[in-house]
Amino acid sequence: MKILLNGLTIVYPISGIGQYTLQLGRALEALLGPGKIFWFGRNSSNDRDDHGDHKDPGLINRIRHRLKNEFRKIPGLKTLVHTWRNNQFGSYIRGIKPSLYHETNYVPFYFEYGPTIITVCDLSFIKHPEWHPSDRVKYFEKYCLKKLSQMEAVITISAFSKKEILNLLNVDRAKIYVTPLGVDRNFMPNGKRMQGVPDQYILFLGNLEPRKNLQSLLTAYRSLPRNLRDRYPLVIAGAKAWPTNKLGKALCSPQKDEKIVFTGYVPQVLLPDLYRGASLFVYPSLYEGFGLPVIEAMACGVPVLASNTTSLPEVVGDAGMLVNPYNIDELREGMIKLLDDEKMRIEMSSRGLERAKLFSWEKCAKETLAVYEKVLGERR
Repeated sequence: MKILLNGLTIVYPISGIGQYTLQLGRALEALLGPGKIFWFGRNSSNDRDDHGDHKDPGLINRIRHRLKNEFRKIPGLKTLVHTWRNNQFGSYIRGIKPSLYHETNYVPFYFEYGPTIITVCDLSFIKHPEWHPSDRVKYFEKYCLKKLSQMEAVITISAFSKKEILNLLNVDRAKIYVTPLGVDRNFMPNGKRMQGVPDQYILFLGNLEPRKNLQSLLTAYRSLPRNLRDRYPLVIAGAKAWPTNKLGKALCSPQKDEKIVFTGYVPQVLLPDLYRGASLFVYPSLYEGFGLPVIEAMACGVPVLASNTTSLPEVVGDAGMLVNPYNIDELREGMIKLLDDEKMRIEMSSRGLERAKLFSWEKCAKETLAVYEKVLGERR
């Protein structure tokens, strides 16, 4: 069995989909052995040039990322790039002729040597197109939605997302499989703390984009009692994705003497250190297909306050506090309760550690491999 993955998402700053692709591929390679997993757009799954394991992404990668964001503004460029990449893809696969192609980033290339499987993490671009750049929404509509019914299987990452797919798209229920994400073994309570951040803090981690609800988090944090704000600065970590003008203004308008730290993008190798130093992890996202940072925080023993919407209750279970992300008062009171009540914080930390044990990349890979085998078996 030769499995082809799209490695184009494994670039700086590596996103949730890029991390999913990288960790799934590595776990599959551990199960199947060397020479079974191939990566379009990436030389090897064993090299260290994944931009998720380096402490410093380097000037070239930062410039490339900025240029990429500028090029995104050119009308019609996505279609041109897709056509060019499709030609590259065709040349690449002719040399290896994989048994199966798994597209983890929504938009599949043309593949003629076997079945195509696609992962659809969430449908936020359909439910809330206002949270995405307009060209991205059009691109997904043209190159993803119109092809889904042709796929041999559709993988998603939560029961919530499966329900969304069934409700909104024309996809056969029998073709949809749920394979929850995993957490890397480097995420654990014991270890170093990240340098350059306060000794104790409230942490948010994720791409800085509209659906992460950072405006509400900032408002709730600024309404905390002064003594809590003095003791627990707010650390916001993540790459700028596509902030709206309103969000950009909120992020760039600190109030006098407030203790808010913006770290920017934090490489994967440093994330466990960042989580370990946090007294509380807050994730008030409005829409998630899974919410990987929540499990990563739990695996590091950090109490979690998260939204009670979309997939997050399914992922958090009873191991964290859930609040209405649209309600600033609930968000503020949740932070106060977990910061002031040491007994509850210890209890949530213990539950989170147990909850995180249910999620592993090995398990995700085994469940994904079962989908591959079923689809290939049906083809015989």
